[in-house]
Amino acid sequence: MELSPTCRGALRAALAPTLTPRLWRRFIDHGGRPEWLARAPDPAVGTRLTRCLGVAQAEGAAIARRLAATDPDREWHATREIGATIDAWGGVSYPEAVRNLDDPPPVLWRLGMREQTDGDVYDTGRAVALVGSRAATPYGLRIARALAEGLTRAGVTIVATLDRGVGTAAHEGALRADGKSIAVLACGLKQAQGAGPAELQRDIAEAGLVVSEFPLRAGVERDHFLRRNQLVAALAPGVVVVEAHERSGALGTVRAALDLGRTVMAVPGPIDEPSARGPLRLLQEGAVPVGAVADVFTALGWCAIPKNRLPALEQDVLDAVERSPGAAAATAAAISDDLGLLEDQIAGVLFCLEARRLVRRESEGGFLMT
Repeated sequence: MELSPTCRGALRAALAPTLTPRLWRRFIDHGGRPEWLARAPDPAVGTRLTRCLGVAQAEGAAIARRLAATDPDREWHATREIGATIDAWGGVSYPEAVRNLDDPPPVLWRLGMREQTDGDVYDTGRAVALVGSRAATPYGLRIARALAEGLTRAGVTIVATLDRGVGTAAHEGALRADGKSIAVLACGLKQAQGAGPAELQRDIAEAGLVVSEFPLRAGVERDHFLRRNQLVAALAPGVVVVEAHERSGALGTVRAALDLGRTVMAVPGPIDEPSARGPLRLLQEGAVPVGAVADVFTALGWCAIPKNRLPALEQDVLDAVERSPGAAAATAAAISDDLGLLEDQIAGVLFCLEARRLVRRESEGGFLMT
């Protein structure tokens, strides 16, 4: 499998430190196209960068030279060798929630679900981020695992870091429910293989994803944590803080979530425990208190019934929507023919499923899975 011009250009941008995510956004917003950068040795690339970035000609030419010095093909083949893939800007597997950031990464490196290159690989519409302290208490670890397990059994994707403490506990809870989680790294995928819980990483990648916006061999740097926290917040409509000291890095994810308009929730803890002070402050500032899985669903306006526990007819109709061919929206008439039931009856069930936020109505009147 060879690199497309679009992927090659976006990958060059990700490998060149001078073209930061914020400059990437400016480049795209001013008419820049990733495939232009694939031809970085071409003098025209510098001219286009100068125009799109609004910089001096010498600076545009300097950025073009840095792009030309990268080796996207080598990075691509190294990525494939470890069983991973790349989701590039402009590709169908690049998550829409990340595309909308003010400073989006040009590409994401992804371990897991490698052959899936269409649709929402990241399942960001029904995901919850669990964040908290690395030095979590037994209470925090227990709650993180329990929340993750309960949410996963209800069809939710868990997003968390791979840091020890609340992050790894959240993934363990999701795996205990045979569910999907997304681990977001502050270093490259190759670098992560030599550090952290290797077995846990493999287990996550079997059912879900291990994701990074940094090149394969990139180490951990201070600003990487800010980038990672923003990506965690972007990949989920809601963020739950389980435990955090008042100066915990987990609160950086909360700041990113608030900037993105995400719902922030917090788990109350013992008032004499330092790791409960972060959630307490968030609750005082208006975060939604979480004492059970149902609280998360209520805060996000989701149906609290797991998909596999719906009434039989609702489950049949939901299955019919899910197997609608291609990306076509399923209509009540088509489902009626499929199930051999009255169209009015199907329309009523679709209304219930829409109220449960399990399907969404398209402008043409058909329905798609949320």
